[in-house]
Amino acid sequence: MKKRFLAAVMAAVVTLGALTGCGSSSESAGAGTSSSGQRTVEDIKAAGKLKVGAKSDTVNIGMINTATGEYEGYDIDVAYEMAAKIFDCTYDEAVANKLCEFTSVTAKTRGGLLDNGELDCVIASFTVTDERKKSWNFTQQYRLEPVTFMVSKDSGAKTLADMDGFVIGVGQGTTTAELIEQYAKDKGIDVNYEVQDFQYISDGVAALKTGQIDAYSVDRTGLIAYMDDSMMLTEDAFGVQDIGIALKLGNDELTKFMDDTLTELKESGRLDELKAKWGILTDEEVAAMQ
Repeated sequence: MKKRFLAAVMAAVVTLGALTGCGSSSESAGAGTSSSGQRTVEDIKAAGKLKVGAKSDTVNIGMINTATGEYEGYDIDVAYEMAAKIFDCTYDEAVANKLCEFTSVTAKTRGGLLDNGELDCVIASFTVTDERKKSWNFTQQYRLEPVTFMVSKDSGAKTLADMDGFVIGVGQGTTTAELIEQYAKDKGIDVNYEVQDFQYISDGVAALKTGQIDAYSVDRTGLIAYMDDSMMLTEDAFGVQDIGIALKLGNDELTKFMDDTLTELKESGRLDELKAKWGILTDEEVAAMQ
């Protein structure tokens, strides 16, 4: 028993030392929210963790590695870059010391978790819109995403124009249904289709592959991760979305800090490095598709 106790104490000391080396505060016991009512960089330092809402089911964006139990993906790496800036350490140190505390979110749950203060930010394929800016703060985009469709190769559909009578799956709480409608209007496409909501991309793709729906629409990166020999992406590329980091409404100080950090990551080329790592389109590649 004594050996176990000493081992636990030593492990705690090592962890504390590592965090201190990363610039975290030793006042974690008093961590909370500033007098302004909004979380600040100093509050996060005191807490010892950046609390991030993330996807857990989207390959290459935000997912849980079943072998390690850890979150991974492009959005996850962006979160660790934010933590590295906050705690004044390297990306590798932020990952090693687990300076991000991730909570799995969906389009339906992410807003509420921000509103009630459980999260410092959401980095989870959150599309920036003027309407959403009334409810939450957003940074500049850290990822541009065109929307397209996944269909079965034997469906005969090459574009939305071929989808008359289709049941099209979309993400629950996303803007995809509106984007499809606007795309059809802009292109003069006259088809009748039905929309069916799914909470998770994986559920929607599974429904497509089992014939419950005829197409699934979401950002291109999210679909590529689920491709197999029986599926294809259509020629459509529309509704390019600005994907930004979302924060609680009025949290202007932390929003500016993260926005400035994104500017640095873009100018240094670091964001493009992360995009290459996870197979994400660069802004230039997205522009070339339009």
